[in-house]
Amino acid sequence: MSKKDVLLQIEQLRKKLNDHYKEQRSITPELVELSVQLDHLLNKLNLHP
Repeated sequence: MSKKDVLLQIEQLRKKLNDHYKEQRSITPELVELSVQLDHLLNKLNLHP
């Protein structure tokens, strides 16, 4: 996976997180799962500069 691919996925997840939070206004299991996915992608990005 290229750095560009990871950045694109991060941006998509951030949008999902923001949209979900705007709708729910609370922390849900789905929101936690999206956050975990985002963390994993950020770690990938940091491991492969």
